[in-house]
Amino acid sequence: MSAAFHKGIATVSLSGVLSDKLTAIADAGFDGVEIFDNDLIAAPMHPAEVATRCADLGLSVDLFQPVRDVEGVRPEEFGRVLHRLRRKFETAQQLGAPVVLACSNVSPTAIDDPGLRAEQLHRIGELAAAYGIVVAYEALAWGRHVNRVRQSWRAVQDAGHPAITLAVDTFHMLARRDDGAALDGIPGDRIGFLQVADAPMLDMNVLEWSRHFRCFPGQGTLDVAGVVSATLEAGYAGPVSLEVFSDVVREAPPAVTARDAMRSLLFLQDQVTRELPTVAAHDVAFVELAAPPGDSQVGNTLAALGFRQVGVHRTKPVTWWRNGGASIVLNEQEGASHGRPQALGLVAPSVCAIQDRARALDWPELRRTRGADETALPGITAPSGIHVFISAPPGEPDDWHLDFGSGDFGSGDADADGGGWLGVDHVGVTVTPDRLDEETAFRRVLLGLEPGSLQEFIQPHGRLQSRALRPERGGLRVVLNVSQVGAATDRPSGITQLAFACRDAVAEVDRLRAAGVELMPVPDNYYDDLDARLEVDPGLLRTVREHRLLYDRDDAGGELLHAYTMPREGGHFIEILERRGGYDGYGAANTHVRLAAQLRE
Repeated sequence: MSAAFHKGIATVSLSGVLSDKLTAIADAGFDGVEIFDNDLIAAPMHPAEVATRCADLGLSVDLFQPVRDVEGVRPEEFGRVLHRLRRKFETAQQLGAPVVLACSNVSPTAIDDPGLRAEQLHRIGELAAAYGIVVAYEALAWGRHVNRVRQSWRAVQDAGHPAITLAVDTFHMLARRDDGAALDGIPGDRIGFLQVADAPMLDMNVLEWSRHFRCFPGQGTLDVAGVVSATLEAGYAGPVSLEVFSDVVREAPPAVTARDAMRSLLFLQDQVTRELPTVAAHDVAFVELAAPPGDSQVGNTLAALGFRQVGVHRTKPVTWWRNGGASIVLNEQEGASHGRPQALGLVAPSVCAIQDRARALDWPELRRTRGADETALPGITAPSGIHVFISAPPGEPDDWHLDFGSGDFGSGDADADGGGWLGVDHVGVTVTPDRLDEETAFRRVLLGLEPGSLQEFIQPHGRLQSRALRPERGGLRVVLNVSQVGAATDRPSGITQLAFACRDAVAEVDRLRAAGVELMPVPDNYYDDLDARLEVDPGLLRTVREHRLLYDRDDAGGELLHAYTMPREGGHFIEILERRGGYDGYGAANTHVRLAAQLRE
């Protein structure tokens, strides 16, 4: 198996006109390109000029695509098909494309006759060979009669012509629930082309799924690497080429999309070859808040929440505040808002491994000043704009605690003075709809977090989509949120939720209210519905009603008690939660109550 892919991308995967797409593709470092027919038709350049432009940019033209509905047609109409193909093969010749992609027939009039299909594909192969071209035949997942890869492979075999080969497309295979095993026994030299795309797992019409929700490897949840590995293990040695079309890539600047696409192929290559260091961030070290110099408001708020200052940075105007196992670093900055979260510190077993992985996957390190003898604490900027700093585990040389001149560097267990919080349970990050896939990929590809399914909630004036990500081991949880509320432009973004775990939610909300912290009001109707839905023990129901706590219970009997503060400046809010009996969710059933209360505020 080759250690490095010949990396390609289809021009349909980027927005803009052909000339801009080619420039963006070359600037991102791709080796080759698939020319999409509609891009060429709309371009002022002759195909030969496109070929010259690609050569000047250092790009090979790997494929011309697509030709549609060329097999399974009525015999009396096949002459028109051959005429169309002659012209398209001439175009491919002028482009210098050695392969042309032919899709399985989707027409309602397509004839389901394997013999006719084989005969027509054979004649297409004869025509292609005359132009020195190979045809890669692809089973579209919505094809009329050929919609699975074993069906297209049978058609290629039946055609019996060397110029008719198999096209492998990860989306079409995985959308039909086929995996790499479906390629067993197929010789690699009979695979003419490999196209890759990821997607979230959705239960919907496969054509709409393909057109609107494809994404780059690492941004979805399909086993793209499994199909690619099987293709390469079969002996395929051609390009590994991205073909993605979605609402996001149609709107994003081509340079941004090309950069994300290259990162995804580098990630896919690593999934197959396992050459990069494999390491995952596993816990939250700290949350960084910003505050104006000399401002006491944020410190007063932290004190009311139960935090106390336990350390001062050796060289920077930064203080460390702690509440049991939860740590906040307060960074004094000119022009900063009052306590807006702006960065996360994460713990990983190897700081160097994360750095090496970031460089290899083209995630630039954050430039910042570092004083003498400070810990490395490398920073990377997420697509959402949040700075993510990587710390070694406590007690190791690159442990973030060592930058503070005083303080208790212990385990962070609950203590009476600090209020006894157990730590950061999860962090909510709000992103724009066009950033969700990119933000998911950042946390999966670089930090080793695995994405869960996408959940959707109704808001009073729109909808909220959420996806939780977690490492295989460790307590780190990040929830990505997309708030779609009409055409509003002032929606909060970045870190908007800090959820802290505690041992006793009842005692904690009483303490917070006594300290003057405003908690989100919960209407009486909620508790009436809670009893109707879950038949909560009467004593527990009285307790959560009296203390205005939200409640959830899972199928295994695990329980969640939680409460929220009202949104603070910048739109962020704090959640206090207590998990009982192994409850592992996020209180999704209560989300609509929170959204309505925050809207009223």
